[in-house]
Amino acid sequence: MRKTILYHFFPSKAEEEEHQRAGSSDPHAIRWEVVETKADPPHLLHIFPWEIKKVLTANDVGHFGSLELSPEQVHNHIFKYWDEKTVAKVIEDGEQVPIVVCDWDTRTDHKLILRKWSSDENYSIYACWIKEFVARRGLKVGMLIGMYWDIGSSALRFSVLNKVED
Repeated sequence: MRKTILYHFFPSKAEEEEHQRAGSSDPHAIRWEVVETKADPPHLLHIFPWEIKKVLTANDVGHFGSLELSPEQVHNHIFKYWDEKTVAKVIEDGEQVPIVVCDWDTRTDHKLILRKWSSDENYSIYACWIKEFVARRGLKVGMLIGMYWDIGSSALRFSVLNKVED
């Protein structure tokens, strides 16, 4: 526990009325007290952070080895946090951009690549997608996954939101 000074800049209504009854000249005197706080504040719980939701298809879990995202998903929920130069390289030049994908459920980080193929309007996340997500997590067609770009860590957060019955 850590001791912290908590200042009270404004009196409560009851304290203000008490000062008026007592004829005090300074009802707005700054008061303080020492309180104990936890050394590490609790992390804020994200209620619904999954901006990108996707039901996995055969292409996503198949031998092609990539997760496909629509242009709307990538532009609205990932590119809006990136600098214009990097976005232009991906869109116009088809460059591969390394990204970190953090598996929220297992608390593991994975280095993957985001790319837009010139022959397709969709974007792909690949390079170990099959090994590090599909095989390791047992992802199957029909599962619902969620993702969002975490601006604090500059990484894509990932979670399995709904599993399918065998």
